[in-house]
Amino acid sequence: GKRKWSQYLLSGTGLVETNMPDLVEGTDIGGRVTNSVADELGFANPIPIAGGASDNAGGAIGIGAINPGDGFLSLGTSGVYFVVNDQFIPRPENAVHTFCHAIPRTWHQMSVILSAASCLTWASKILNYRDEQEMIRDIEENEKEPVDVIFLPYLSGERTPHNNPDAKGVFFGITHNTRRSTMGRAVLEGVALALTDGQDALELSDGLMSDLTVIGGGANSYFWGSILATVLNRPLVYRKGSNVGPAYGAARLACIALNPGSAHEVCTKPKIYQTIKPMKEQIGHYKTKLVKFRELYAALLIN
Repeated sequence: GKRKWSQYLLSGTGLVETNMPDLVEGTDIGGRVTNSVADELGFANPIPIAGGASDNAGGAIGIGAINPGDGFLSLGTSGVYFVVNDQFIPRPENAVHTFCHAIPRTWHQMSVILSAASCLTWASKILNYRDEQEMIRDIEENEKEPVDVIFLPYLSGERTPHNNPDAKGVFFGITHNTRRSTMGRAVLEGVALALTDGQDALELSDGLMSDLTVIGGGANSYFWGSILATVLNRPLVYRKGSNVGPAYGAARLACIALNPGSAHEVCTKPKIYQTIKPMKEQIGHYKTKLVKFRELYAALLIN
């Protein structure tokens, strides 16, 4: 008869043997590495494989985001706003993603923008900086206040909340006096404004957030973090080891699979090393800019 898709996917590679059900929990054993591969790697047989997690759910496990209201902001190529739920809460009309979490009886929602830190990489090249770090240093030195230039960060289309693959990136409001550092700050602000759209979409779908940890490469910039905290109007928490959250999460799931126990005992939150609070004097400016940001996207829609 037909082999189950999971057996084909895993054992079809010759790497993993499995006679498990089609679906297992992320904390359960889902198969074992074949003896020949284990011998080649120098490991004792058999080597169990945990069900595991997707990259974002693994990141959540790594930073201990397992309770309702826990969340994180991932600043990688894309930007992910992740929140844990105690029930399935779909909201496809706002392009909010809803999935099972990697631990039993837990769910999560995500709002996703397709271009986050990748916007900084793109901007640093077209603005003739050596790299993103040099661009951020220049912005920090020359653009200490919010700028009027608006940047729509839709370089790859957009997902949440627009679900529009044809959305385009835009600079609006530049003049003869606009410096490259001004355009660079507009990019930092534009990504933050797009993430605010995602935050609002999550709140509309009852994705209640109590704790927001920052992970990903973009977490290395305190300056960008201060802009994000102000635009989102919420404190951002930075934890030790959050840059390796997904890999650490996978290890934690494997630990539970081999030593069955409570996820709450294993998936604790790493220590906080800094918290960035919103700059209150700039919140009003960004609320006004968010209105213009949204109006600009709507005005440029081509039917």
